[in-house]
Amino acid sequence: MSKDIKSVNYGLEKIFEGAQDFLPLLGTDYVEFYVGNAKQSAHFYKTAFGFQSHAYRGLETGAKDSVSYVLKQDKIRLVLTTPLNSKSPINDHIVKHGDGVKVIALWWMMRERLIKKLQAEAQNHIWNQLWRRTNMAR
Repeated sequence: MSKDIKSVNYGLEKIFEGAQDFLPLLGTDYVEFYVGNAKQSAHFYKTAFGFQSHAYRGLETGAKDSVSYVLKQDKIRLVLTTPLNSKSPINDHIVKHGDGVKVIALWWMMRERLIKKLQAEAQNHIWNQLWRRTNMAR
C-alpha cells in the first residue's frame, strides 16, 4: 500500500506562462460570525482557544440593533455578532441558517484597479447576457 503513495511537490511555479493574479490577496482581515449569543460565544472562544477581547460594540456604545465582540489571537480576528431585535435581518439569517460565518473580509493590493477590473467584467457579462437574449428573441 505504501508503495502506491507518491510524494507531490506543489511549488510556486506558474501553471500557465504569462498568467497574472488579477486579485492579489494579502490575507484575511477578519471573519464575522452571526451567532445566537455573542457573549457566550466570545467566552467559549476565549477559554477554549485562547482568544483575547479586542473590541466591543453594543448598547453601551450606542448600537441598538446588534452586539458584536471582536476577538483576536495573533493575526486572527473574529467578530461575533448577535441581534438585539427579533425582527432584524441578522436574526432572520440565524433562524434560517443557524450560527455561522456571514462575512470573510480580505486584504488586497491595488483596490482601485481591482474595482475597475470587476466593474469591467460585470459590464462585459451583462452586455453578453443582453446580446444573447436579443439574438435569441429574433
